[in-house]
Amino acid sequence: MASTTTFFLYLIFLLCSTLNFMPLEAPPPDFSTKVTYDPDSDLYIASYSIGTPPQNVLAFVDTASDVIWTNSKTAFKSASSTTYGALPCDDKSFCQKLNQRTCKIRSNQNCTYKIKYSDQASTSGVISQDKFSFDAKDVGILKFGYATDTSPNLFEGKDINGCLGLSLITPFSFISQLGIQKFSHCFVKTSSKSTTMYFGSKAVISAKDSIPLVDPKYYYVKLNGISVGNKIVNLKSQPGRIYVDTGATYSRLKKAVYDPFLKLIREEVVKPVAKSPHDFLEFCFKATKAEVENLPKVTFQFADNKVNVSFVNGVTYLEFDGGVWCLAIIRSTENDSLLGNFQLANLNVGYDIAGKQISFTNTNC
Repeated sequence: MASTTTFFLYLIFLLCSTLNFMPLEAPPPDFSTKVTYDPDSDLYIASYSIGTPPQNVLAFVDTASDVIWTNSKTAFKSASSTTYGALPCDDKSFCQKLNQRTCKIRSNQNCTYKIKYSDQASTSGVISQDKFSFDAKDVGILKFGYATDTSPNLFEGKDINGCLGLSLITPFSFISQLGIQKFSHCFVKTSSKSTTMYFGSKAVISAKDSIPLVDPKYYYVKLNGISVGNKIVNLKSQPGRIYVDTGATYSRLKKAVYDPFLKLIREEVVKPVAKSPHDFLEFCFKATKAEVENLPKVTFQFADNKVNVSFVNGVTYLEFDGGVWCLAIIRSTENDSLLGNFQLANLNVGYDIAGKQISFTNTNC
């Protein structure tokens, strides 16, 4: 009897080896979170909970960041969570792969990190792990930065107390840790209304408006051209790539693209020039709201001109007191271009990570 059992087990082993059998992993969970615009920071804020019992966190949504972190002074308290744990510096699965790591591997310390943003604001602390839940739905144990120190200019006086890093395929981002294949958002630029960000099968992705992603880490797409009304910006070379960055307020174009773009804007917007309230806003004018609504629309062309995204003038120009309006697409200080959250308002943005594409659909969010 024993020899017969052994024989059948051997046959099963051979069959599994032949079929290259691997145990199936649990599919990523479907869940959602409410997202609200914060006018003080010009960022979009997601609400979720960390720990046992759950502690609420308000974090800004950042598709160009690969680390989740939360402020230990204003939000999550590790001592109050029975499921909290700090990672050691010699942790090979996570800590040693972290570019922002500050601890020495053989120091018998906790895994420490420091993140510095483009405006020189920074946050640092301990890489930890705990249970995360969205709208009371447990999504699992995630690694995150438990921020014990933040610079004074990082969301000072605001309710934001963390970052939800949603960059593409890195070991540390929210997307990678949960194995999320799809997500979508539709922002509205008012604090009186929240919208829903969907993760999983309920994510809204438009096949006809989809554009191939061209980078393994960030949401870069190929920008083919720009038009203002029915006139095309005269570019001396291809505009190159542009990436989606929900953690940046205004879209930015590199110099080779911005200079001819601004030239055409000046030609098409024939209004009295006004003094700019900020140095980074290079073109301002006086007009009524009705006049601005009738200005030629700015359109970005993608996917070999097969997908066009037109921005309503309410997100192309920024209104100030006294009937002053300024172009809200600004010059990049680097040789790179990005789509910021100001221009993403009233666009359904669908991220198809499995299909390596992204879609932009004009809609009333």
